[in-house]
Amino acid sequence: MRQILVLLFVVFAFLGCNQKQVVQLKMPGQKAPVVKQSTPKMEEDKVTVVEEFTPVEIMETDIKEQIINNNGSSNEVLEPNEKFSNIDTTKANVNLAFVYPASLSKYAKSSINTVAGYLAFKNLEYNLTVIETSNENFDTIQNAFSNIRDKNINKVIALFSPNAINSLSKVVNSDFKVYLPLIEKKDSLENNDNLIFGSISYEEQLKKLSYYSNGNNILFYQDTYLSRNIKKAYNNVVSSGIEREIKNSEKNFKGVVGGLNASSLYLNLDIVKSALVLSQLRASDVSPAFIFGTQAIYDLNLLTLTQDEDRKKLIVANSIGEVDKKLKDEINSMGADLNFSWVDYSTLVGVNYLVDGNSNLIPTKIENNEAIYMPRLYKSTSFGFVEIK
Repeated sequence: MRQILVLLFVVFAFLGCNQKQVVQLKMPGQKAPVVKQSTPKMEEDKVTVVEEFTPVEIMETDIKEQIINNNGSSNEVLEPNEKFSNIDTTKANVNLAFVYPASLSKYAKSSINTVAGYLAFKNLEYNLTVIETSNENFDTIQNAFSNIRDKNINKVIALFSPNAINSLSKVVNSDFKVYLPLIEKKDSLENNDNLIFGSISYEEQLKKLSYYSNGNNILFYQDTYLSRNIKKAYNNVVSSGIEREIKNSEKNFKGVVGGLNASSLYLNLDIVKSALVLSQLRASDVSPAFIFGTQAIYDLNLLTLTQDEDRKKLIVANSIGEVDKKLKDEINSMGADLNFSWVDYSTLVGVNYLVDGNSNLIPTKIENNEAIYMPRLYKSTSFGFVEIK
């Protein structure tokens, strides 16, 4: 017992001697902006649907299924060889499948709510078959689509990462029309007219942001999946300049922000590190000409973690289009987020196209098998993001 007490005393003494951070983020409760949505707890270098795709354990079966219909009922998750004997799919005028890997199950739930909310808003008789695969391997994807074919469903939303595009190109044939919310057309090396690509384009966002650049370009980036992808888009669009990698373990940003006066600074960082940079710039009296951010930091948490003055020079690109208010309310009430989740918005673009073509209900249209987004630029206020007209 005495040894434990001594050890605790040493630990507390050590922690008490640690140097304080140069800047601290404004945390919730410290004059945080008034927003209607709740702010989730933030963690540094968080894993997101478009960042790291962590491996998952292989389950006993490759796929799990569920059917949701417009009576509000949802069946138990069934194994592939079980029959949906209590559901008459012939009575539905819309039959859709939603398929995703287990590694993206956290994000699939919100996208499924988007689909269900859209179908409910349209007042359609529908059956939505949801299939979870154990991974993104070719055999697993082929098995899932064989199962969908057996149910006579030809319209599919497939929430897979770009890692699965080669397998999807081989599996999907003329039996299907498949929308891919997370994949850009340029990610595919093969031409498959049965695939529709729905991911936003970071290149298009960076093009629009670069119009404001004074040419003194500086890029801050991290070694993450998302940051590497945005860096690749940046190098394709923005004229050469200084590039600085911010280590994932970086905590002290005082030495990072030196030499940024009168620069055009591109923040290709996660929300927490972006907030730390913005706070440190003001604390160090460093004033870039412009600070740019892509969809990756179009997030209310950035407003919560920073002061208004920290974001005075910040311009953020956003590709989420304005949709009918009643439709948005219907979908958001089911647990999706059409205000800030581009994945949910991309899913909405896809289900609208599969059900109703390029209807005017959704501003983003499908052309030549890909979604054409129109990025818009925003400044931030205490209460949210405001479009720059």
